[in-house]
Amino acid sequence: MGLSVNATWLIAFLLAFVRAGAWMIAMPAFSDIKVIPPIAVACSAAGLAILAAPTIPASALPVDTPGLIGAILLQALTGAAMGFVVNLILQAFTAAGSVLDLAGGLNLPGAVDPLSTNQTPMVGQFYQQVALLLLFGTGGYLEIVAGFLHSFKLQSFDLGSLHLLAVVLTADLATLWTSALEMAGPVLLVLFTTQVALALLSRAAPQLNVWQLGMPLQIFLTLSLVAVAITVFPAYLTGAVSHAVNDVGALFGAH
Repeated sequence: MGLSVNATWLIAFLLAFVRAGAWMIAMPAFSDIKVIPPIAVACSAAGLAILAAPTIPASALPVDTPGLIGAILLQALTGAAMGFVVNLILQAFTAAGSVLDLAGGLNLPGAVDPLSTNQTPMVGQFYQQVALLLLFGTGGYLEIVAGFLHSFKLQSFDLGSLHLLAVVLTADLATLWTSALEMAGPVLLVLFTTQVALALLSRAAPQLNVWQLGMPLQIFLTLSLVAVAITVFPAYLTGAVSHAVNDVGALFGAH
């Protein structure tokens, strides 16, 4: 008894698997292989490929070996570009926390992330973890996955679309820093006001060692205000997810 294999579906599955794998590797929730085993990433990519393969028209599939190799490389580039765009938008939370680390004085002690074994800002790492928890807890990841699956129904991403990638990345960089400053701005304002008040107090009473208490006070205010600031994260995350999905569509010329 022979085993019949649908060659058309198999090629579509292979191309979708390559795009899904590259996309997941570039995503912030799956990019750290020390947290997510590679076999888990591969199985998740295979599941997405099974869903996406039927949506790929047979006319878009390569019919020869050179075409298949080129299509595989193009799908890898497409998935990596899509994942990088989403990752760039979600990095706004980490950037906001890093700014607060610098302004609040929490970057002075060396903090080593046990997962990446790299020195990392404490508040930036905390903001990133909270954003990822909210992403999965609120179902925002489902919207991102839906946007990824919808990309197979759009026009193909080719080398001529690289200018769209440049435009999207340029706009996303501006969005990243704008969102980061919006989230960190109120805390930065309070910390700056505190420093000005301490400076005026030191001039008014030079005999007081004001700056000896300045750093503990600044760190206390930073931690207290961070606890309040994370209450706005759900709203920012909803906007970030919608923005990321729209940018993924913009890579394929959809508006």
